[in-house]
Amino acid sequence: MYNSTIKPKKGQCVDCPEGSENFLTAGRCSYHYKIHRANVNGGPKKIAKRSKKGQKEDRQYTIKRLQFLAQPGNQRCFVEGCNNRADTVEHTAGRWGSNYLDESTWKPCCNYHNLEFERNSELSEKYQVSKISGKQKIIKR
Repeated sequence: MYNSTIKPKKGQCVDCPEGSENFLTAGRCSYHYKIHRANVNGGPKKIAKRSKKGQKEDRQYTIKRLQFLAQPGNQRCFVEGCNNRADTVEHTAGRWGSNYLDESTWKPCCNYHNLEFERNSELSEKYQVSKISGKQKIIKR
C-alpha cells in the first residue's frame, strides 16, 4: 500500500465514529486530516488575478487610456471607412511587456473593430504590426 520502509500506523481516528480503524496521520484518517489542515491553515489560498505590478500598471493604463481618447485626434476609429466614436485603444504591437503602456503603439478604435481584429486575420494583417519583429505583418495570399 505505501512505498516506504516506515510502517504506517493504524488505529482509531479522533474524528471518526468509534469502532473504525484507519491508517493515521497525526491521529486522523486521511479524510479528516485534510479537513483539519485546511482549518489550521485558514483554508485554500486564493491566487491573485493580477500581480501587484500588474495592478499598478492597470491603474496607470486607465488614466493614460482616458487621456489618449480625450485628445481631439483620437476620438474617431482609425480604421479606413469607419467613422465610429473611438471608445477603446487598439494595441497594434500587442499588450505584453512595455507595449501595454507605450502610447506609440496605440491607435484609437471602436469596440466593433477592436473585436474584429481578433476574429479577422486579414484585417489584423493590414492594421497591426508583428509582435516578434515590430514591423508590418507579412500578408499571406
